[in-house]
Amino acid sequence: METRNVTKKRRAKTFGQQERYHAVTKSIFHERLKGACNTWLRNIDITMAVPKLVRKVRRIVEKRMCQTYHKQHRTAFHNCGNKSRHNMKRAVSYELFIMGQVENVHQQSRGDSTHWKRRHDPNTGRVVFKKKHGYNTVEEAKAQAIQLVKDNPWCEKAVSVYKCAYCHKYHIGHESSLTTNSILQIQPLATA
Repeated sequence: METRNVTKKRRAKTFGQQERYHAVTKSIFHERLKGACNTWLRNIDITMAVPKLVRKVRRIVEKRMCQTYHKQHRTAFHNCGNKSRHNMKRAVSYELFIMGQVENVHQQSRGDSTHWKRRHDPNTGRVVFKKKHGYNTVEEAKAQAIQLVKDNPWCEKAVSVYKCAYCHKYHIGHESSLTTNSILQIQPLATA
């Protein structure tokens, strides 16, 4: 009987958005926006800002991310145009998502706001308040919460969906006494 050595082709390791665009994120996080009272670009939340400011921030981020993508993929860009376009849009949406944080919060608490979560920012090296992901509808938030419970069965606290008084969207969080009127409990699914 003949034996053959069959080598499987392994997929090339692809890094996440954070690792791939760490340098450009750091440079964007150190930029100031002159049109908005010389504030840090990283502190502008495009979901809450005025439309004129949102367009300006989006334009700056698109330019920086597309330049970086072209530098990283000079040869592959012409071979796969649609894939490159998709990856550039993905990079821009990632960068816009991580923007909008509150800084200098080392000794502060979130107070009554459930819009923020306390996190360590790797780009600035400080503890900041980062915005939670907002969902437009309750159904969309409930579906994501159910998926979260399925993916993390070790989570002991009950997951809840609530309407935020700050941004008027729906967030996913743990049980909170602050939003007892708007919490919709989602119980973990029983495993067979």
